[in-house]
Amino acid sequence: IQKGTADSDGGDVFAKACVIIDKLDKIGGDAVVELLAEIKVSEESARAILKALEAPSIDALAELIGTESESINELKRLFELSVDYGFSDYLIFDASVVRGLAYYTGIVWEAFDRRGELRAIMGGGRYDRLLELYGGETCQIPCVGFGFGDCVIMELLMDLNKMPDFSGQGVDYVVCAFSAD
Repeated sequence: IQKGTADSDGGDVFAKACVIIDKLDKIGGDAVVELLAEIKVSEESARAILKALEAPSIDALAELIGTESESINELKRLFELSVDYGFSDYLIFDASVVRGLAYYTGIVWEAFDRRGELRAIMGGGRYDRLLELYGGETCQIPCVGFGFGDCVIMELLMDLNKMPDFSGQGVDYVVCAFSAD
């Protein structure tokens, strides 16, 4: 599925496919294949996508899509850097992380508590052209970002007895800068 490919309604097939594939854990592979068929993705292509999502390692994924892939090279570099910067113990490859938003243009990720008991605490990724949606063609700025799940953070802090005591604390002032420009 190529980014920017329009379906018969003029919608972006890739964007629709991302939303569908992101539901894999909830609805299962066969249901994903059925939904992809509704946007005219062949069963053969849908099964190949599912097979790629099951790849247990970057090397296994490379065997499926080719070693000359820019995506494979970016993933390998990320894992090399994780060793250099000392956080490789906290990094796990999972080809099934899709983040159902089609504006991502590179590696996407999700963060979980080390026990693996909660849903994702946060998630994000690379989105090189997101700002262009709001600022026009002149606003082509490569970006990386993420969002936290406030409810999950609260749950984690409570589980670990790390929740700060905010009693007796209040807000005296809120200052906002405004400009007519």
